[in-house]
Amino acid sequence: MNEIKNKKLGFIRDIIGCLTYPRSSFKSILEKPSLMKAVVLILVIAIIAAWADFNYRGKLPLLSLPDEQPPGQFPGQGSPVSSEQIRQVSMIMGAIIGLIGVFGTWLISSGLLHTFSSRLGEKGSFRNMLTLAGYASAPLLIQHVLRLADSFMVSQEALQLTATLQILADPLLNSIANAAVDIFTIFRLWSMALLIIATRENYKMSTARSTVATVLSFIIVVFVSAFLPLT
Repeated sequence: MNEIKNKKLGFIRDIIGCLTYPRSSFKSILEKPSLMKAVVLILVIAIIAAWADFNYRGKLPLLSLPDEQPPGQFPGQGSPVSSEQIRQVSMIMGAIIGLIGVFGTWLISSGLLHTFSSRLGEKGSFRNMLTLAGYASAPLLIQHVLRLADSFMVSQEALQLTATLQILADPLLNSIANAAVDIFTIFRLWSMALLIIATRENYKMSTARSTVATVLSFIIVVFVSAFLPLT
């Protein structure tokens, strides 16, 4: 019992250490890396993100059905579909997208970091990169806890105003711009700073090279997110 408690406390201590003393913490984690612990952290973040997205979707206004269909009825169907049913489906889909998005961003960014670091002539373990990237995602835990709290308090009117930003006139460029705004939050930038340190420690490379690898990775993540819901 005490051993399990100590492991839990050690896990929490590692997470806090990555936020406060990242270099020494990442070095310590690399001495005895545990991918499972990193997966648990990502899972917790994903669940909280999914819960927040579920709540937000429940407050967004529904799109009206096509004019040629009877209200609340889909083509070729005799039974009406209520707006509440559509809302429930939208909320569930939002939660699923939020859950997959956290895992997708973690896996894709880790894969890109490993690829770019290898291209730069550095050697390191992809498994360890996944582990460190999981711990480097700790700032996102704070972000999604705050989002979850906000999802309970925000009004439908306020949410509708910020739901979709029309930054640029061109649809494709606007999608990319929105993806960049969604990804590069203060907490994501904090996470990226931790990733630079994690990459440097895992591949024993210079800070300049790890910065290049991290920035290039997230530029690609932005373009992927413009077409796939990764945030």
